[in-house]
Amino acid sequence: MQNLRKPMGSEQCIYSGSKMSSHVEAVGTCNLVLSSGFILNLEKTFYVPSFSKNLISISQLAPLGFSFKFMDSGFTLLNKSKVIGFGELRDGLYSINLQNNDAAYNSMHVSSGLKRCVMNEDSSMLWHRRLGHISIDRIKRLVNDGVLSTLDFADFETSVDCIKGKQTNKSKKGSKRSSNILEIIHTDICCSDMDANSPRYFITFIDDYSRYMYLYLLRSKDEALDAFKIFKAKVELQC
Repeated sequence: MQNLRKPMGSEQCIYSGSKMSSHVEAVGTCNLVLSSGFILNLEKTFYVPSFSKNLISISQLAPLGFSFKFMDSGFTLLNKSKVIGFGELRDGLYSINLQNNDAAYNSMHVSSGLKRCVMNEDSSMLWHRRLGHISIDRIKRLVNDGVLSTLDFADFETSVDCIKGKQTNKSKKGSKRSSNILEIIHTDICCSDMDANSPRYFITFIDDYSRYMYLYLLRSKDEALDAFKIFKAKVELQC
């Protein structure tokens, strides 16, 4: 990555489909050399250490004159109707073909000048973000109850997202919160965008007390009750 700078304002966090936020460490420009030799210039690239895969947004490329032709096994990338690259379907995700995948990985992670360190699993700030920016008191309660292992609170600090989240124009009645595991469960069933041979739906269960989320794949909605029974039995074994 080149032309690195610190993220500003809304660039500091990126939100996934589950509305969980991930910290953006830097913003810069990345040049990918496609298998055809075409250099794909990606400006305003977010460097997110917690992401396990490099993601490219189709909606950001489309206004620049790029288009995609998708097939069962992959896709073709075009620039102003001219073919410039190809990609394959792997594990439910479309992966673009590069001249040298190892070099591309290094360009994203090593040449950026940012040290890719191992995440400290004992960091209270890490668990604060993972659990939806809950308070330090709630994290300490989870540690005392044995839900979480002993954590290091030396690095804990109030994040910008927490401050923004507390800003409001009028008071709001506090919602009912659980005092024990399995007391309140938040659940939702969503339709999957995967291929026809894959499960059509997925269901999520979030325990209000621990904030842990479980996800199960369903071939039909009538499997929801069975999924809940499996979830309930698994959580009860961990209590």
